[in-house]
Amino acid sequence: MIDGIIDNAKIKEYASYLMPISDIAVLLNVDEIELKKKILAKNNPISHAYYEGKIEAKLEMHKQERELLSSGSPQALENLRSMLLDMEDEE
Repeated sequence: MIDGIIDNAKIKEYASYLMPISDIAVLLNVDEIELKKKILAKNNPISHAYYEGKIEAKLEMHKQERELLSSGSPQALENLRSMLLDMEDEE
């Protein structure tokens, strides 16, 4: 059992660097399979910390795309269109 021995703040931090679960497990010195099960369960503090960190990183990437669009980047426009379509697919 890995509950109680993992620092959720570290999970959030590592996830915000977009590190894969296998690398996070090594850094935390925990079993990768057990960590992955906890994260995929989506109903516990470990999972919440992981997804919060990941989504914060994603938010920063979206902000940067918008800034690039303001600079006239055609690739940023394509990326933002794709992001908008992803949003609409979930609605």
